[in-house]
Amino acid sequence: MFKVPVDGGPPVRLATGLALNPVWSPDGSVIAYAGPNVGEYAPLLAVRPDGTRIDLPAIKLHRDGERIRFLPNGRGLVFMQGQEESQDFWLLDIAARKSRPLTRLNNRFTTRTFDITRDSKQVVFDRLRENSDIVLIDLPASSNLSPQAR
Repeated sequence: MFKVPVDGGPPVRLATGLALNPVWSPDGSVIAYAGPNVGEYAPLLAVRPDGTRIDLPAIKLHRDGERIRFLPNGRGLVFMQGQEESQDFWLLDIAARKSRPLTRLNNRFTTRTFDITRDSKQVVFDRLRENSDIVLIDLPASSNLSPQAR
């Protein structure tokens, strides 16, 4: 993972290896990201803007989608955790290094991304649900769908 000065200058390496979906804290002091995949999951990792690693509790994120957002005050990090089709939102208190669940959603769906309101009171998220079936329909012989009839 690199940071690149917008006004010019060389890129600066912040982390080696796979680093997905990096997110800056509102005050710019922390960059959180998903680390290298281990099966379906990736560890939640964080660094300072100079590349210094930040010690976080062991949290596994599902590898697909954007799974982390800072609270606007920067004191907490909301993340998604659970199986692909049963993700819940959790809050990590960064200073205390403790997390707690925010939701217990009981509908099976896949969420790829979310965001938090500026007042930190609401989460907005997308929702994908596989609720269709593939069905083979036998057409009557007189349907005239043969290539010659088109």
